Amino acid sequence: SFYLHTLSTSHKHKPADYYFYVSHPLCSIYELVLNKKMVVKTLLLLCCSTASFLNSSNPNNNIFVHSMSEEFRLEERQRRGYNKWPPTVVPNTPGWNRIMTRRFSQIERIRNREDKWNAWVAIMTSALVATNYTQNGWGLTRAPDHITERLQQRLNRTLLEEGMIDPSGKYTRQEHYIPVIGGEEHARPLMIQDANDNRKILNEMKPFFEWWSGIDLKPSIAYGIRAYRNDSNLLMHIDKPSTHVISGIYHVGRSEDAEPWPIVIEDFHGNTNQVYLTPGDILFYESSKCFHGRPQVFIGGYYASLFMHYAPADPAFDGDELRHERDLSVPPHWHVDLPPYEGLDEFEMVGTSFKEPNCKNLLCSLDETNEESKHTVNWYGPAPKGLIVTNGWDPETMEPPKEWVEKGYDGGKRRAHVVADGNDGGGEKDEL
Repeated sequence: SFYLHTLSTSHKHKPADYYFYVSHPLCSIYELVLNKKMVVKTLLLLCCSTASFLNSSNPNNNIFVHSMSEEFRLEERQRRGYNKWPPTVVPNTPGWNRIMTRRFSQIERIRNREDKWNAWVAIMTSALVATNYTQNGWGLTRAPDHITERLQQRLNRTLLEEGMIDPSGKYTRQEHYIPVIGGEEHARPLMIQDANDNRKILNEMKPFFEWWSGIDLKPSIAYGIRAYRNDSNLLMHIDKPSTHVISGIYHVGRSEDAEPWPIVIEDFHGNTNQVYLTPGDILFYESSKCFHGRPQVFIGGYYASLFMHYAPADPAFDGDELRHERDLSVPPHWHVDLPPYEGLDEFEMVGTSFKEPNCKNLLCSLDETNEESKHTVNWYGPAPKGLIVTNGWDPETMEPPKEWVEKGYDGGKRRAHVVADGNDGGGEKDEL
């Protein structure tokens, strides 16, 4: 099955960028080439334009094109058991049901067809298609000191005398524009890269992520250090279900003038968690399952973190099939526009991320005047070493529950460890 999806976005006076999705094992290669070779980009855009023209006879014509007809998609959808609406969400908890039922209603009222399709694909991936591996979907712990020091040394070598990152320095580059990150040109994040060290850290930290998730993992990618800058924000989104399954945000450092800037993540029990990290904290999260972001605008010089992603090592895990499955899961009525509903907040797509534009901080659960805010929980680092903070802990005292009850979590039986000398192989190991 071949599926091509173009998305056009513009940013002020900047020419439009085009993004596409191909449900094919070579997808990641195509994406890589697209970013590097303008000639390939041009050819792909010509293909997209031609396909759109050929598709113009479709009464439901819109910007996306795929080789399987809607009739075939619906037949395949039925064959795979997607024949119930509303669906049984995974996991089937009251809180997860509440979040998804509200989102279904919001998406049904999006007017733009392209945005509507993107919204359905994202929400069905989160609600149903992606598997959950933990009971809550997130956790917070403390990273090994020697790795934190290593990352902070990388960050510090980019700093100017006044304590700010040199945007034109030897070790930095400005990140390319992506719709999920808001802000003007001056606010675009800086990337402080060291691919070799990132790969080592990804391997060294793998036991920590297996400790939390309870499954064997294979490394996907670590990118950063990404330094967000003043006036930027990160809209709510989920990540790639094929590679970004068990993930972590490793907070490295921030400027002295940085105001508190929480990472926001929705969990499987209907909570919106605002987690205020301190340098050396790691937030574990199921990033292709739980919507997350930093929709509040950042105020300060910089806020720097390393992003780490893993996929299940189980040979039965098929990332390419997940891409196909999420398209099939979209309901038959996806293109139907329902009228506005009193009391239901507006939901707006920005690329593949979303915002609630009429609510403070672009997310209604972060707006104290909105009913959804009663589901918000605040957590403050530093996290404890050797333990994982999550639902059930006391967010005020950061003390654990008397008894650990999370199903699917092995309670640390897989003892997290790192190599004592900071290398990724051989030698004695320190227990966490």
